[in-house]
Amino acid sequence: MKKSVTISNKRVLWSIVGFIFFAIIFLVIKGFSQPENTIPLLAENYTIDTLAINSSVLNEKREILIYKPQEFEQDDSVLIIYLLDGEYSVYHINCIAKEQFDKPVIGIGIVNTDRRRDMIPGNQPDKFLKFISNELISEIESGYLIDQRILFGHSNAGGFTVYSIINAPSLFDKYIASSPTPITNIIDAKIYKQLENNKIKFYFSYGSKDKKRVKEWSERLHDNLQKMKFDYFEWKNEIYEGEDHNSSATISLIKGLQY
Repeated sequence: MKKSVTISNKRVLWSIVGFIFFAIIFLVIKGFSQPENTIPLLAENYTIDTLAINSSVLNEKREILIYKPQEFEQDDSVLIIYLLDGEYSVYHINCIAKEQFDKPVIGIGIVNTDRRRDMIPGNQPDKFLKFISNELISEIESGYLIDQRILFGHSNAGGFTVYSIINAPSLFDKYIASSPTPITNIIDAKIYKQLENNKIKFYFSYGSKDKKRVKEWSERLHDNLQKMKFDYFEWKNEIYEGEDHNSSATISLIKGLQY
């Protein structure tokens, strides 16, 4: 009888040891793995502030992320870039932080509430653009010495950037559109004729492995713009060899800022 009790206790002990072993292995693996949606830490040479704007245009509260260089002085002349899809703006700021620019770069991340509503033509991009022009810019820029105001967007936000240059060409000094989509109805050459007297820059790009429709639309836009002559309006289109729809975004941001 005593013998059977001893064997039973040993089994329990080995079960506990086995459980602890596999638990440790699980925790080690989990510790080294990174969830796909993990947001990276902000670059050490930047700070971040959060602003909430109660928009009467959109009838909702919008969260805004404000990124400033650590060594920024209030009387510095700055580049201020409005980053659409603001919930991912830390990725873009971290890329900016690694580069050297002539002037400090302040980033403004506009966090989404309803991306398709705000970005897609046929929904309410007009209201979102009005929010930016009438409410956001005045709230953000008081107290800054702005050298250039820039808009950046990727994918649907890139499509909105193209929409913005047509519908508010004097709102920004530079428009950077990465893999813009959908732009089916805003690539006609006649639409861009109105921009010839606007002293602005337009940079758009995509990856060689990008989505088929994105490449088709951007190629047509490139061809249409190439047929036209502009006095002040400047534009540039680049294709990133080997890059796909997502991997081209940060490249476009830096190249666009440098343009």
